[in-house]
Amino acid sequence: MNIQNALLGSTSIRRTLVMSAASLAFAVLLGFSALVRIPLPGTPVPFTLQTFVLLAGAGILGRFYALEMVGWYLVLGIAGAPFFAGESGLAHLMGPSGGYLLGFAIAAGIVGFAPAKKATPVVRAAIYIAATLSIYIAGVTHLKLASGSGWQMAIAMGAYPFMAGDIVKAIAASIGASKVSRLLQ
Repeated sequence: MNIQNALLGSTSIRRTLVMSAASLAFAVLLGFSALVRIPLPGTPVPFTLQTFVLLAGAGILGRFYALEMVGWYLVLGIAGAPFFAGESGLAHLMGPSGGYLLGFAIAAGIVGFAPAKKATPVVRAAIYIAATLSIYIAGVTHLKLASGSGWQMAIAMGAYPFMAGDIVKAIAASIGASKVSRLLQ
């Protein structure tokens, strides 16, 4: 038996490769979800489908692969893919919506490491909503610093216009991830 057959024959190596490929696929899907954007009046941050894809992907992938998904996403965006709300490059991370990207890693960690798969639907939804709030904390803080505005203005531009939609997306992601996870077992 050669080394390649021995490595690929290992169940743990095969699972790692499959899960890493899945995290890359979710990162690309997350990037494409940024292209579906709706500009909102009064805010430089567009409404996108990213929160839904991020949370659902983290719930399906779990643990370290949820964080790996965000890592892939950031690397692809920094490398030039138009995944950061339709923009690309490292400079975008310093712009008004750059903090939300940091919040993505925090949210993926919350959903990926929380015991949501075995939780009741209400607890699972609460975990996903808490993860969404972590995106707001990082995003609004960065928006305040990048725009030079006060807290009240940063919250008005970076949180209020998105809250209702993001709560719906968080609940939908918790339901969807639960159903997909059950199918994959």
